[in-house]
Amino acid sequence: MVEPDMPVLSDLATSNSDQPENLLGQLAEKRRVISETRETHIPVPGYDKEPPLLLARHRLLDGPEIERIGGRITREHKSRWERQINAAVEMIIISCTGMFVDVAGDGEIQPLTFHGEPITGFTRDLAEALQFDDKIEDADRARDVVFGLFANNDAAIAQHNFVLNRWFTDTSVDVTQEFFTGNL
Repeated sequence: MVEPDMPVLSDLATSNSDQPENLLGQLAEKRRVISETRETHIPVPGYDKEPPLLLARHRLLDGPEIERIGGRITREHKSRWERQINAAVEMIIISCTGMFVDVAGDGEIQPLTFHGEPITGFTRDLAEALQFDDKIEDADRARDVVFGLFANNDAAIAQHNFVLNRWFTDTSVDVTQEFFTGNL
């Protein structure tokens, strides 16, 4: 059996083209996208089924930040589940740079504001704006605000952290699109 003439890998890598149609150009473009993407918006479970949709904007964490979270959680919590859920909460808190809303569910997001100011994370303003500040122990403690926002639902917190970690592993992925289409 005679094999058809196939281009050699080196030919693919060196073809002349203005567009990244060659192998190296495609890989370079992927690397560029991965290296430039430093933030994403992730829907908050429970606020994601029908408009208005609530989203948290998260930034990419570096290794030393993740290591500090792990060390602190290991020292503070003994049970395995407490370590897991509190590590998830800390990752969510530290990576969050703001809260956003998609009013019509059409992908047009805007900052969630309270008293005319953007809500920048898991703060008292978020608890007061969504009227759960009186249902949590300390609205000035970010951990309490996270648990309050997720209505003390550990599985919802774990789900949000799962999506966040999916994005951490490949920042070129549109995790919001994956989330809404069920492709996670």
